[in-house]
Amino acid sequence: MNLAIDIVPLTTTWWLGIAIPLFIGILIIQFAIRVPPDIRRIFSISLGVIMIGRELWKSWYIFQIGAWEIETSLPLHLCGIAAILSGLMLFKTHQKGFEFLALIGIPGAIHALLTPQLNHGGDLPQVIEYYIGHGGIILVPVYLAVVDGYRIKKLAWRRVFIYCQLLLIFIGSLNFLLGSNYMFLCSEPIVRSPMIIGSWPWYILGLEILGLGHILLFYVIFKRMKPLPY
Repeated sequence: MNLAIDIVPLTTTWWLGIAIPLFIGILIIQFAIRVPPDIRRIFSISLGVIMIGRELWKSWYIFQIGAWEIETSLPLHLCGIAAILSGLMLFKTHQKGFEFLALIGIPGAIHALLTPQLNHGGDLPQVIEYYIGHGGIILVPVYLAVVDGYRIKKLAWRRVFIYCQLLLIFIGSLNFLLGSNYMFLCSEPIVRSPMIIGSWPWYILGLEILGLGHILLFYVIFKRMKPLPY
């Protein structure tokens, strides 16, 4: 069953899907830096509940509409993994988790917002869930950096790149066993992403090169973040 659809860039839905998460994200960070630490902790956990609850709701909803399949419905794309990690990081933060989200989670979510593909249909609940999930992936590492003072450590880019290689091996093995296409390792997505250059399997090499470039770019960006003024 193939229910995948894309949201056409520059349409009203596309613009709203970028503008609304950006506006809400700014409000969330502005609120968090202005409340006492005990209230901030409760707020962080509440955000984590939303991120994890979103994933549970998504699986339930896909099952309810009869679209759940093991080949397409597990949270094994990069953004699915990053979204769950984002929720967990708001319960208990960890330096390596922060670095993974900051260096590869953010660029992956940005590309997902610029070239959206919904794998189980495009009704309103799924569109809302899509933007909550991907917006949250970007929000959480920025939140941890601005609100909680997390910073990228030396050679984090190398560690994150190695994590990505291990993840590719793991997901590739699951794809072989399940006959699936998680992380688009077996065929390209339906959207026209600038990350996809050429046909299979050569575009995977391009993903590796461009992925490393994104990791290095965000490594520089986060390394240049100034100490907090409070």
